[in-house]
Amino acid sequence: MRKKRVVLYFVLVFLMFAFNFYFRPIKGNELVTENYRDSKAYINGLYMSDEYFKKKVLSKENYHIYDEIIKGNLNHKTTVEIPCSEDCADSFTDAYYALYLDHPELISFMGIRTYQFNEGKITYNSYESLSNLRTTLGARRIEREMENIRKDTKDMNEKEKIIYVYNYVASHNYDRMFTYTGSNQSAYSFFTKKSSVCAGFAKSSQIIFQNIGIKSYLALSSDHMWNYVEYEGKYYIFDATVGTSYYDKKNANYYEGLGRTTTGAVEGMFMEYYPKIEDKPLREIFGL
Repeated sequence: MRKKRVVLYFVLVFLMFAFNFYFRPIKGNELVTENYRDSKAYINGLYMSDEYFKKKVLSKENYHIYDEIIKGNLNHKTTVEIPCSEDCADSFTDAYYALYLDHPELISFMGIRTYQFNEGKITYNSYESLSNLRTTLGARRIEREMENIRKDTKDMNEKEKIIYVYNYVASHNYDRMFTYTGSNQSAYSFFTKKSSVCAGFAKSSQIIFQNIGIKSYLALSSDHMWNYVEYEGKYYIFDATVGTSYYDKKNANYYEGLGRTTTGAVEGMFMEYYPKIEDKPLREIFGL
């Protein structure tokens, strides 16, 4: 009898866990409408991408490169061939980085290992992506965390929301075991493993900002990723990785990420397509 009670207890705990993290009804991201779900840009309910950098960086003739990278990932292909009429290596790398900036919600995308152009096509090999099950469950879990965050911030003003996101992201662990497979560089690793590196922090910040009504951009350099966030109509550097490095809010340097990046980078790729970025740090404006 006692054994049955113990089993029943664990079954109930499991069901409560599954309901709370994966099946609890939620309102969801209001920008992800039915019309958007029917568009080619739709990945999941976490984020509504306007594919801004795809439209700015690529010619319409090269949109198919961008689309095929996404398609290959969603179909879990590690090797993908994309037709090109000429050596399209530059267009391929532009498409790859534009996708990286446009789709932080693509949680199964682990990055591209190698690529080459030959005989009218570009062939790339990607790192192994998450399975369909892990991708689906991961997105559902993150969606429910977004619901918690929306509730936490519903009565906050712009300043309070930005500080909230900074503190929330900085409270997660920085993964010191950096890996080139990309497994710790996504919103999936950030939300499900509670640890990540700069890419995971920046992508997660981007998803959170959209879900709570704050405009922002992802920024990418050769060795770092961060955000530009809008405050009172102007854009500023936002890099929660800095806060993660110090962790303790009482540390004098904790809020320096509201004005500088971890690596000291100020401008990322495709800088001509960003709005003007203010020099004055948000930390000073907020009095932190």
